[in-house]
Amino acid sequence: MQKVIMTDGTQSEEIYRVKSINPWTDERPGVWAGTTDASKQAKSNRLVPSVYAGLHARMQAMADLPFSIYTIKGDKELDNSDNYKNVVEVMPYPSSFLSLAEGGLVLYGKSYWYKETGAKTGNAKGLKYWMPSSVTLDSESAKKGEIKFRRTGDQKLFTTDEVMYMWGLDPDVEIGPPSITPFDSAITAAEANGAITKWVADYMRRGAVKAMLLMVDGMPTQADAERIEGWFNKFMSGVRGLTWKVFNGAAVKPTIVGDGLEALKDLSINKELRYEIHQALGTRHLLEDENYATAQARERQFYTQTIVPDARVIQQSLNEQLLHKKGFHLEFQPERLEAFQTDETEQAKSFIDLFNGLREVMSVEAAFELAAQKLDYQFSDEQKALIKKGIADKNNESKPVEVQPQTVPPEVVKALIELDKWEDKVQKAGKMVTWHSVNLEASIAKSIKEGKVSFDEAREMVRGDKPKPSDAAMVLDGIRLALQNARS
Repeated sequence: MQKVIMTDGTQSEEIYRVKSINPWTDERPGVWAGTTDASKQAKSNRLVPSVYAGLHARMQAMADLPFSIYTIKGDKELDNSDNYKNVVEVMPYPSSFLSLAEGGLVLYGKSYWYKETGAKTGNAKGLKYWMPSSVTLDSESAKKGEIKFRRTGDQKLFTTDEVMYMWGLDPDVEIGPPSITPFDSAITAAEANGAITKWVADYMRRGAVKAMLLMVDGMPTQADAERIEGWFNKFMSGVRGLTWKVFNGAAVKPTIVGDGLEALKDLSINKELRYEIHQALGTRHLLEDENYATAQARERQFYTQTIVPDARVIQQSLNEQLLHKKGFHLEFQPERLEAFQTDETEQAKSFIDLFNGLREVMSVEAAFELAAQKLDYQFSDEQKALIKKGIADKNNESKPVEVQPQTVPPEVVKALIELDKWEDKVQKAGKMVTWHSVNLEASIAKSIKEGKVSFDEAREMVRGDKPKPSDAAMVLDGIRLALQNARS
């Protein structure tokens, strides 16, 4: 009887009573590959580093997504994620709730929560997480357009009054969870990536020794085979946990099967598989990026294309199936995330520019409302008042103060021109000269001629900045001059 043992150095398969193995025709399970439990296989794929990182990145992102809870009318904020008080009473740990909900959507395309109710009131007082794989949609009820559930280990049929459900979207499914999930999409690449990772791990467990066969001639007895195996295992005792098996051959001849780590030297498939996994999970931002700007752009893309759509599913399910009945409304606010702050600044500038442009052709109130609607901005009444006041104050500060020029009467202008000409003539002559005034008052002209008033003082009198010589002064001056002449 021929004894054939297949081994890779860590696992082996013994086959008796066969003359030969034809790899092209023998497809019996266990001959070339061991059978694996489906649940263990799924868990194994989740342990692939890229899958694990992608899954938990999505769960963490959803747990950190800001939200506010309002009255059902949406006119008053009652609670928020920054200072959570659990006013809804059924969600004491929102981060855990949102993280598990997202995990269920990624892995299974569904998430289920049992509504724990008060014995007397019948109102929901808490939510208990149900593992998605333990819950199935009742097919008979679904045919009637009704949504009811069955849970593993329980014969009871649960209704939507007892179970809150969240389902991803699938155009090929009328009622129920989607037929394909992000995790399903990543499985193909994950299995290959996991196989490579496991192969490397097995290789290192063998002490970095390549897998080999021991070939011996003839048909050794069971005792001889065990003696040869014992000798070789003793020889290789430095490799911990390593065992070798005997195959028929002319002499004991170790034959290497496969390659070692050098086979991975130029292997780019591992990187490509990681890319495919993160592409399927929507977590490309976890890959190595060329620069910081690219990383920021991908992070924003991660939220807008991956997290926000799932957040809408969670928000709608939570509101319609639970919170609205209690008089509350939950709303996610991704714009509050740091990743969106740059966009928020640009949007604010766009709003201001649009508002200022519209204000040129309509009232401030109308321009503000139209700009808010156009850019889909939501403001509270207090915010609207503050923004309007801020814009008004800023515009007032930026406007130059216009100085209104004083209107100068024509007669004053003519008098000033005449003074300029007279003074110019005096300066050229080097002495006071006779001037026949036309627009200049006689009293001012006389005072200038007698040297009692300078030309600058005369200008102040003309402009009204200084009193003019009175008529009485002129009379007194005339009398005084006459007396002087009489004495002489």
